[in-house]
Amino acid sequence: MSDNKLFIEERGSHHSQTIIFLHASGSSSRMWQHHVVALENDFHCIVVDLPGHGNSLDVEWTSFDEVTEMIAQIIKERAHGRPHLVGLSLGGGVVLTLLESHADLFERAIVDGMSHRPIKGYWKVIGGVYLISWLKNTRMIANIMRGMMTKDGVPEDECQSFVSDLQHTSNCSFRRAMSQANLLTLDLTFSNPIFFVSGEHDSETMHESHKLLASQNLASECAYYPNKGHAWLFSDVKTHIQLVKYFFKNSSFPEKLKRFD
Repeated sequence: MSDNKLFIEERGSHHSQTIIFLHASGSSSRMWQHHVVALENDFHCIVVDLPGHGNSLDVEWTSFDEVTEMIAQIIKERAHGRPHLVGLSLGGGVVLTLLESHADLFERAIVDGMSHRPIKGYWKVIGGVYLISWLKNTRMIANIMRGMMTKDGVPEDECQSFVSDLQHTSNCSFRRAMSQANLLTLDLTFSNPIFFVSGEHDSETMHESHKLLASQNLASECAYYPNKGHAWLFSDVKTHIQLVKYFFKNSSFPEKLKRFD
């Protein structure tokens, strides 16, 4: 099913509260399959394949502004009232741009692994993105990605799923999306409750971004997953699902997450 030519899938549509999930670059909406299974009995869940990813290959990624408008349109047409948003990495960047331009369209959000300003050494990351985009279908890159994710405790089936999605992603969209994400600079003033989360081994710039943004209103929070990097969600999906339940349903705070001092 598609809106604005983007592939979307809905589950639990009879519920009054919607959650929209936005995936990481090189991934697809299927990264949220465990979340949907765990949450569809309580929420109307919408997962989206961003341009150039998953089943949205026929739509090239152009800019954050254009993609933000696509997601805003999906919110207007599909969400039940003001939805909650969950975004990882690239998806987190889309949530932040929605926060800048369409904060009135949603209620709460979880932003995972994304800063509102370029991290230290961003040019090295962009260089790596261009290299990976040309070599991502090779066995060498597949083995490197599996090695990095396995080191972070990601199960083999999740590693294989991510590598498969990465290989399926449009080269051009991957380069554009990741380059733009690493250059994203936003001036944010907001009243929406937002939970900012990252892996302890993520960039210190990202941690500072999260602490700064979370301090802007009393309803926002931030935390990190100890001894993990950018892919911590894939290594402990249960804790991420618990975070969603905590922030959107007033369940208990995930015991494995740590708040900043």
